[in-house]
Amino acid sequence: MTSDFLLRLLGVALLVGLTIALCQWAHHRLPQCRLAPGDGHRVRNRYRNVAANIGTALAVYAAGLALFGDFLLDPGRPSRWWTPLAILLAYDSGYYWVHRALHWRPLMRHIHWVHHRMIHPTAVDSLYLHPAETAMGLAVQLGAVALFGPLGLGAFLAVSLLHAVINVLDHANLVLPWRLAWLSNHWSARHDLHHSKGGNFASITPFWDWLFGTAAR
Repeated sequence: MTSDFLLRLLGVALLVGLTIALCQWAHHRLPQCRLAPGDGHRVRNRYRNVAANIGTALAVYAAGLALFGDFLLDPGRPSRWWTPLAILLAYDSGYYWVHRALHWRPLMRHIHWVHHRMIHPTAVDSLYLHPAETAMGLAVQLGAVALFGPLGLGAFLAVSLLHAVINVLDHANLVLPWRLAWLSNHWSARHDLHHSKGGNFASITPFWDWLFGTAAR
């Protein structure tokens, strides 16, 4: 991994952190935009858990690139605009089944219950979960990259950024009053229903939940 790649990856991390901060600010300062009052502040060691999951994510990326880098990244390869979108759709299909499996009682009891401590999470709670769940989700993402890879530097970073930002918006607990925010509002409302009612296991499109009858309303 070159220093240029590491600097760009750091830039992705900063953009994700800024997205979390802006969403948290909006939820705190704009009550008219809240889906529901967030309840993540009631859990213990919230930010310690978040820090542990940031470390886990960095470790999974480092291990994935060290072990399978030839399948994931080719810095000199041209990046096509549609490749990140195709990868995210492939990720969504795989993550749907992983997420459903996490609701199987043994996995819920030992892993996924951590994230479901909140009925109405907010953006920072996109990183409040069992580290094993973080590793599972990123393994699915890197697996989807490998299906289309190796990727050029731009496409790889775009997948990483879009995956992380969508995850934040899923948990933002916001309905913003702008037409251009309809997709973010859709993600946030669907995932809030997942925490409060169940169903809605896919994170990007509603297709898999429609197909397998797990859509919540």
